[in-house]
Amino acid sequence: MEESLKILKEIGAQQIHKDTHISKEYVQAIIHGSFEGLHPVQLSGFISILEREYGVDLSELKRRVKEQLKTAEESSDKKVFVSPVKQQNNSFIYIILLIAVFLAAGYYSFVYLSSMATTEVSIDNSSIESAQKSIEIIEKLEDEEVVEEANVTEVLEIIEEASQEEVNSIKAEAEKLAEVTPELEPVEEAVEVIKTLKILPKNKIWAGYINIETNQKYQKIFKDDFSIDTSKNWLLLFGSGTVYLEVNGEKKKYSSNQNMRFKYVDGIFTKITVTEFKELNKGRKW
Repeated sequence: MEESLKILKEIGAQQIHKDTHISKEYVQAIIHGSFEGLHPVQLSGFISILEREYGVDLSELKRRVKEQLKTAEESSDKKVFVSPVKQQNNSFIYIILLIAVFLAAGYYSFVYLSSMATTEVSIDNSSIESAQKSIEIIEKLEDEEVVEEANVTEVLEIIEEASQEEVNSIKAEAEKLAEVTPELEPVEEAVEVIKTLKILPKNKIWAGYINIETNQKYQKIFKDDFSIDTSKNWLLLFGSGTVYLEVNGEKKKYSSNQNMRFKYVDGIFTKITVTEFKELNKGRKW
């Protein structure tokens, strides 16, 4: 479990919050193992989401949460409260919570494809509306003022056992949305994109870059503009701070208080997580 927590710490609470919509308060609590004052049912659900999103094992944390719940139930007759959805079964709320990330992924894929369309395309919006409602449910789960009584043990069993079939179903729907590629009108004259990958330091910086095909590693400390061969695919690593780049003629700026990782594949430049960096670098951080 220590290795799993280390991975989450390297990704950072801010990035995890952006990826999963889980509040930074709960992300920090999970990373540092400090659960005092937090809603245990929400906490267990968020831990399960992190396991699925980043492929980490947090079973020890979930065991600790269950032990705290068991102790609390034995010492008090008061029941734990969870957020309701009017006239609906509580199990549905938590199943929706676990699949919200996959719905959101399908929604954003659809928005991106639609923005590039030049002709009208008829698409069923029901999945998109479900994604928006799922994100709202996550936000409501963090609102302690809207509650109703529930059996904690049953809720945890729902989170642990009843979600996989629903997750697979939603992933299939997201893949269908991603396949909806609108037909574009023929372009009379293609505009050639000039590929560039240039680092534009304001001060002296360190940069590491790895050829993905050959796994050849390079590192360099420099203060003048530095160009990298765009005919190859690369992984790039920078330290914390601010880095300025020129990618295919476009100026870009990135800032972080942690190490920053990027990939340049087939002319496309993307900021990536530690997990994806390691996958492309044979399991190594550098």
